[in-house]
Amino acid sequence: MKNTFHIISFFKKNLIEIPCTEKDDADYSAGDIIIYRDDEGSEDAGKINYIGPASDAEKLMKNACVLRKATSHDLQKIESHEERKAEAVMMCCDKVTELNLNMHVFDASFSFDGKRLAFLFTADERVDFRELVKILAGQFKKQIHLHQVGPRDRARMLATCGKCGKRVCCKSWMDKLLSITMEMVRVQGLEGKGGSKLSGVCGKLLCCLRFEVEEYNRMREGLPEIGTIVATKDNEAEVIGLDVLNRKVKIITREGQFMVIEDKEIKKILSTPAGGRKQASESPEAEPELI
Repeated sequence: MKNTFHIISFFKKNLIEIPCTEKDDADYSAGDIIIYRDDEGSEDAGKINYIGPASDAEKLMKNACVLRKATSHDLQKIESHEERKAEAVMMCCDKVTELNLNMHVFDASFSFDGKRLAFLFTADERVDFRELVKILAGQFKKQIHLHQVGPRDRARMLATCGKCGKRVCCKSWMDKLLSITMEMVRVQGLEGKGGSKLSGVCGKLLCCLRFEVEEYNRMREGLPEIGTIVATKDNEAEVIGLDVLNRKVKIITREGQFMVIEDKEIKKILSTPAGGRKQASESPEAEPELI
């Protein structure tokens, strides 16, 4: 299987994939700043994330090619575009305010050839920005692109460190954003945590809540579901909590006594809650629940 370049596009602000020849594989390496020609014939700049097998057919630009490593002149041009971004965002924000549009513009990027200018924004609802595009095109004398992104994508582009103190996962190594559901929170016994502790810098459920779900599902096998009525050596009791990692069960007896016992102390399951337990889905198509 032929390798492809996995490139972070400076203009598109996303990961793209470009076919890689054997000669290219030898001439380029991860971290190189390169100039490439896209499917439409336009030249843009980017950084090679890594070289490897194609991972996503939607990202593969079949007719694109890497032209060269960025020269000193190319790097000066890229730096010049970067220096103009803040001013472009400020001017765009001023026009958004004048037009009373409900959108938040937070970033901009110039194409390598300088002919296109893209703005990224977030919004709670659909925005009619046609008039804004006309005004900006006249002001900058460039082809204007406006791209609406979600809060997770915004965090991926701008955030540096998460609550753990490390670089956010979505920016450091994750190729795509996967859904995280409240069922995953429940399986890990984190329902009692406050929303602020379970949410990332994007305001959505932490991506790391997904990473250990499979192991928690495996370790929960054989443990009773919360709400189950069980019989121990001395009592009948209801399960009110689980310590999955230590395989311990929190129960309340018919006499109202709270106890923590090991799972092997349960002699018999007397009844289970209606519906039983579901495993947390890891399907990327699962609808994410927000907090």
